[in-house]
Amino acid sequence: MELDPDLVVRARKGERAAQGAFVEVYQQRVYAVCVALGGADAEDCAQDALLAALLGLARFDPHGPARLGTFVVRIARNRCIDRARSAHVQASRDASDPDRLAVGAGADAQLVRADDHETIRAAVLELPEDQRTAIVLQLWGELEYAEIAEIVGVPIGTVRSRLARAKETLRARLAAVAGADAVEPLTLELP
Repeated sequence: MELDPDLVVRARKGERAAQGAFVEVYQQRVYAVCVALGGADAEDCAQDALLAALLGLARFDPHGPARLGTFVVRIARNRCIDRARSAHVQASRDASDPDRLAVGAGADAQLVRADDHETIRAAVLELPEDQRTAIVLQLWGELEYAEIAEIVGVPIGTVRSRLARAKETLRARLAAVAGADAVEPLTLELP
């Protein structure tokens, strides 16, 4: 579902009802992308991304060729990447505190075992970054190959191969977790 171009113009002008409609249309998609890419920071990341997207509406042409959903998901992805970089820097600083690292790792491991959504999310997070980004943008960002290619900056064929490898790896990992020899074609639900 996309936001009506008239609502985009009204949201850009600061109309609260239009901004509320914007958030309502994109919040689940943005949150799902942030959960898959951002992990524990997903809620904060999603809020930052939605706010940045609202503020960035001035740069978006509602009558142009790009879909608003692509614009919004790109912002969410970029926010997750920025937070991951910041977290990496912070983790380097915290490396001298082994108790802090051990508690975080144990808590995360317990959450992963909590239910199927967490198992899937954990499997997705283990993918190489290029595959993880492609699968998240397709499944949870609800984007087409061309939109993913535009966001990531690679040809459509590269997106297709990354998605194929990601799905193959996820099938194998989820089959191993389930103790099955094979998993049916991959269908992931929103976290």
